[in-house]
Amino acid sequence: MRPTREQLSSLSANERITFEIADFLARPELAPLSAGWTSAVTGGVIWTCAGRRLNIVGLEHVQRFQKQDSFVLVANHRSFFDFFIISAILYWRTNVSKRMFYPTRGTFFYDQPLGTAVNLFMSAGRMFPPVLREKEKRSFNRYSLDRCLKELNLPGTILALHPEGTRNKGNNPYQLLKAQPGAGRLALGGKPTIPVFILGMSNSLGLEFLNNWSRPGPNPIDVFFGPPVDVADLQGKAGQLRAQVEAGERCIEAIRALGEAQRALTAKRIP
Repeated sequence: MRPTREQLSSLSANERITFEIADFLARPELAPLSAGWTSAVTGGVIWTCAGRRLNIVGLEHVQRFQKQDSFVLVANHRSFFDFFIISAILYWRTNVSKRMFYPTRGTFFYDQPLGTAVNLFMSAGRMFPPVLREKEKRSFNRYSLDRCLKELNLPGTILALHPEGTRNKGNNPYQLLKAQPGAGRLALGGKPTIPVFILGMSNSLGLEFLNNWSRPGPNPIDVFFGPPVDVADLQGKAGQLRAQVEAGERCIEAIRALGEAQRALTAKRIP
C-alpha cells in the first residue's frame, strides 16, 4: 500500500528517504532478514542491559498466539526502550510472529539522519509507519493509519504502540496520559488488543548495564501482560471518532489496571 503523490510531497527529504527504506524493509518476504538482525543486534543489547532483571507476569495472554496470528500490543511509555524489552520477551518466550511494527512519531526517527540510523540499527526499520506532527502532514498520517490496518490483515503481523502517543515524563508512572484516537482505531481493527504495563527501565543504557550485572535484584524490570481489551460493542462504530476515543480509553484503563497490580507487587517488595 503506497501513499499518494500528494501525501508524499508533504514529507521532508529525510522523512521521505527514511520512509522509503522502511517501506522496502516492511515487505513480508524480508521479515526473516529483519527478525535475524533484531534477534542478534537488539536482542544482544537488551540481554546485556535487562536479561537478568526481567519479572514477567501474565505472559500466557500472549503465549496463546502462534506465528500466523496477528494482534495489537498497547503499552505505557516511560522509557525509549519499553517496546524493545517487550519485543525481546516475545522473541525469547513465545511462538508469536517476529514480524512486528512500531508506529512511531516522526520526531527524531524520521526527521534527521541520526534518527534514521538508530531506526535501522535498533529495529531494522520496524519503527514504521511514522506519525508526523505538523498539520500539513495530516494527510500522510491518515495513510499511516490505513497502512497499519492493512498490515494487521496480513497473517502473522504484530503492531506495538503507545496509546498515550508520547513518552510520559511525569513523576508518577501510574498516572497515564489520555489515549490518542488513532490507537483506538487500531484496537477496533478486528484483531485482539493485548495491554502491557512495563516499569523499571531508564533511558541510559550504561546505567541499565550496571544494574543488570551488579544490582539485578534491587532493580527489577516488571512487565505485566493482560487479557485482550474488550471493544466488541464498539466494532460496528469503528469509523466514528467517539468510538475510537472510547476504545483508546479502554486500552488506557487496561494498562492502568496492570499498573496497579505492579504497584501492589512493588509494595510487597519493600522491607
